[in-house]
Amino acid sequence: MEPVFIASGILLVVLVIVSYYVTNGIGTMGAPMRQFALFLMNKAPVGLVDLFKDEPGSGSRTWMKYGTGWFLLAVICGFIGIWHKYDPTALDSLASIGWSYDDGSALADFTNSVMGIAFTYLLVGGCLVAVSRVGEKRLASEANASMVAVLYTASMSFSLILIPIIFRFVDLTDEQSIRDLITLMTTYVVSSLLFIALLMNVLATYSTRGEGTSSVTAWFLIMAIVARLIGSLYHVLGEVTDNTQMVWLSERVLDGWVPLALMFALAYHVIPHSAKAPVWSASLLNANMVLLFVTVPPFFMTEANAGELLQNVGALLLTFSMLPIFAGSINLLVTASANSGNVLKNPGSLAATLAMFLLPIFAVGGYFTGMDTLTGTDKMLTMSTTIDDGFMFTVGGLMMLSAIFSSYPLAAGKKLADSSRGSMAAWFMMFGGLAATITMLIGDFTEKAVIDSGIEDVVASTSGFYLTAAALFYLVAIAVVLSTLVLIRTGTSPQKLTEVASAESDVETYTLVEGTTTTIQQLIGRGVGVNTTLVVGDTVDDEGGSTVIAVSASLYNDEVTEFPEEATEDVVEVDDKGPDKQLVMLVDYLKKTNQSVFEFFKSIDLDDSGNIDGFEFQQALKTSDVGDYPPWELDGLLSAIDLDNDGKINLPELDIALAQIAAKYAPSEQDESPEEAPHEEADSKDTDAASHTEASLAKLKKAELIEIAKDLGVSTSGTKSDLTSAILNA
Repeated sequence: MEPVFIASGILLVVLVIVSYYVTNGIGTMGAPMRQFALFLMNKAPVGLVDLFKDEPGSGSRTWMKYGTGWFLLAVICGFIGIWHKYDPTALDSLASIGWSYDDGSALADFTNSVMGIAFTYLLVGGCLVAVSRVGEKRLASEANASMVAVLYTASMSFSLILIPIIFRFVDLTDEQSIRDLITLMTTYVVSSLLFIALLMNVLATYSTRGEGTSSVTAWFLIMAIVARLIGSLYHVLGEVTDNTQMVWLSERVLDGWVPLALMFALAYHVIPHSAKAPVWSASLLNANMVLLFVTVPPFFMTEANAGELLQNVGALLLTFSMLPIFAGSINLLVTASANSGNVLKNPGSLAATLAMFLLPIFAVGGYFTGMDTLTGTDKMLTMSTTIDDGFMFTVGGLMMLSAIFSSYPLAAGKKLADSSRGSMAAWFMMFGGLAATITMLIGDFTEKAVIDSGIEDVVASTSGFYLTAAALFYLVAIAVVLSTLVLIRTGTSPQKLTEVASAESDVETYTLVEGTTTTIQQLIGRGVGVNTTLVVGDTVDDEGGSTVIAVSASLYNDEVTEFPEEATEDVVEVDDKGPDKQLVMLVDYLKKTNQSVFEFFKSIDLDDSGNIDGFEFQQALKTSDVGDYPPWELDGLLSAIDLDNDGKINLPELDIALAQIAAKYAPSEQDESPEEAPHEEADSKDTDAASHTEASLAKLKKAELIEIAKDLGVSTSGTKSDLTSAILNA
């Protein structure tokens, strides 16, 4: 059996085991393992971790700050690389300081490596914010996360920058082999040790989530880290044993699975959170989660150099890789359309949505060029490289901007400093990256057409295309500069974010609009989880089909006014000024649905932060048929419930408010026991219609008016005014 099949089987088994225990936990071993992980993260290396702050959000911010620096370096190198294709002599003036420029391949490799580091930094940092919101509003060890970020930069700088400089001045026997060995150990072994520490931090944080809850973002992040660790191991083993199949498999994992998993991890946090809507389709979500790790992604494909069987299997899995990519992209795009206005106003969600829009386009292009590379036909020249670079700088760049504009403000607890500049950066990134990629593809097609013509005297001149592509790619560089300025200004901004690091977690039940009770797989964003039960509010239809809001008779008082039956909607109103009307209807809704105040609060606290803001409460009133009130009409209601005047409602405040309303409008003992003597005396005294006046009847409750009407033998239906008229006319 081919070694690649054995290695693939082991990899899938490990991922399945990790996925199972991440979802279901490890039972009684969870607490001891978490304590052991915390001990390692907070004590090792001794003294070094103490140099870093352990305040909430500091670890995520460190990852994103370093990622932004690497991102700047990557786009600068990318621009120089495209310009060098236009003018190979552009950098000859640097030869005087020891610069020896080759055909551009060394710079291209350096650019890809730097871009990969920047991508990892920013997307991991953004996902860490989401994971911290699932747990205790912070990572298990923020200091350890910061330390890992610094050490990762140190190891990558040594591998990419210091090693070439050192070996330029050192003359060793078999220099290339020693250099490759050091690079291999630094890039894969040292970085793997750092990511093991990061994995421990993520698992320790995720273990503090609510019982029975889960997060798609955390799941994708954990799978990406585990896949990266195994892929790095396979790469080292393949290089040491000269096993090309192992190296090929590790490249598919490290260059395909890991980037896509990180993209979807961040997108499943940013887009639903901004749209304030659950993920559109649980089926597409499952397809996205499962099929991504059993197919061969189309990006950064290399030749298999294996037998026909392996090539056929690889081609088949490459074809199936379109399914999870399209499933995830469509799912997130439809989710964003649920609240497109809010998504477009938020630069982070805008960038993520644009990335999901472009991802299928690049995937299709990557499929055709990747298939050409996989089979070794090489009929499409450098188009595969052009697609891969365009994918990383355009789709990957947009997701990196999404982390800067959405996740960094949450980690810093600050409001995004300049939303307009952030939106401009997102559009620049999309237009510049896509246009530059298309322009370079046109140049590649032109060169291929000339070669296919077979006319030796014709020479393809693609320098004009590369010049245009460089000018267009300059927009990408501007976008990164703008995003860097936004990040700096956000970090130093005095404006606090009202929703600082609120925990994003799942809830057990979630009340929606009319329908039946069902179970869904995932509600993301400000949403809920895999096994969340959707509790749909019941409604009562009268003969005319209009909706009737049923209010318990115990809440009726002499201040209740009803519309006549012939009205299109029967509504109960409380004449008292202020929030009494809405709260009375809310109390009745809880009684009708048999919900406690705790269950209702948990169902509307979508981000599980322990507080609900004005928007969440507005949606709760709308969902519970209390009414759809604009924000300016909710101020009085919120101020009446918000006892500590912090602008939010917590569970005790809501419980006290509803208890006061229920007590205020609850019936007296006489009302509840009309058979008792005092009430009987009142009834006997009121049975004589002549003794009643309109003023005296107005002071009675509707239940008392009905009793009087029964005694007089008149109609007992209708509103209080109808009953009063019938009694007076008896």
